[in-house]
Amino acid sequence: MLKTRLNDKGLTLMELLAVLVILGIIAAIAIPSVLKVIGDMRDRAFIANAWNMKEATDFYIKEATTSGTGAKERITYHELVESGYMGTFNDPDTDRELVPSAKSYVTIQNNIAIAVCLKGENRKLCTEEDGVEQAIQYKGLSPSQIVSNNN
Repeated sequence: MLKTRLNDKGLTLMELLAVLVILGIIAAIAIPSVLKVIGDMRDRAFIANAWNMKEATDFYIKEATTSGTGAKERITYHELVESGYMGTFNDPDTDRELVPSAKSYVTIQNNIAIAVCLKGENRKLCTEEDGVEQAIQYKGLSPSQIVSNNN
């Protein structure tokens, strides 16, 4: 009666294996879902950066119109930052600051920002038609239009 059983204080090897199998199944289901959510958030951040460029361009257009100089047909990300209409932003794919350049721009027509071409380090929000790069209309802008940046 005073004799105690040795295996009352812990789990058997089979019980530990069962727990590991269950954790593996949960991880196999959860990890792809989490990675998809992260990818979707990067896409949304990329689109948000394009909209930020539009908002900054709207300020540029208002100032150019009221000063009498008139808005140009295209304003670059570099010009928007240098003129103080917006600050720099991070590339969602690399989380590094996207250096202001003339590669990214907003197209203006009749004093309205209508299209954007945004180039990140790995991806871009531009199209090509007959080998000529084209900005994408803001109307209907979606993550499906983001393509690989083949520089």
